[in-house]
Amino acid sequence: MTEPQTPLKPLHPTLYQLAEDGHSLDFFFVQCRACSGLSFPANVPGCAHCGDPLVDAQKLSRPGGGELLEYVTLHVPLAPGMAAPSIAGDVRIADGIVEEGVISASDETVLRPGMIVRAVAEVREAQGVYACRFMPADPKVTP
Repeated sequence: MTEPQTPLKPLHPTLYQLAEDGHSLDFFFVQCRACSGLSFPANVPGCAHCGDPLVDAQKLSRPGGGELLEYVTLHVPLAPGMAAPSIAGDVRIADGIVEEGVISASDETVLRPGMIVRAVAEVREAQGVYACRFMPADPKVTP
């Protein structure tokens, strides 16, 4: 008899969840009632655009991804368990919101500033979690 498998959990459950396709990620945002701007993550204490305290603000999820602004290859790990070399980049995930993330690509030659990237789950079986990684959205670009 085999034991039932435990479903993987998000490494950062306040930031994202697995999308319906089982591979992509949805990000959690909050929409300000005062200015209608989005803030990330959904549990921030105030609106990133106008400073409203976000009391009773609407929380929503949107497909994770955005525009790759810049990137760099890191030859030393910045955090425990991080592979080296890795590519890190700044991604505009919504108007006025730029987040840093790890880019799933073998080298920088497949990346371009302005390209669209999507957030996908990087499975870490040993830990029972999945992490967020960005990869080029264009299927013709081989990461």
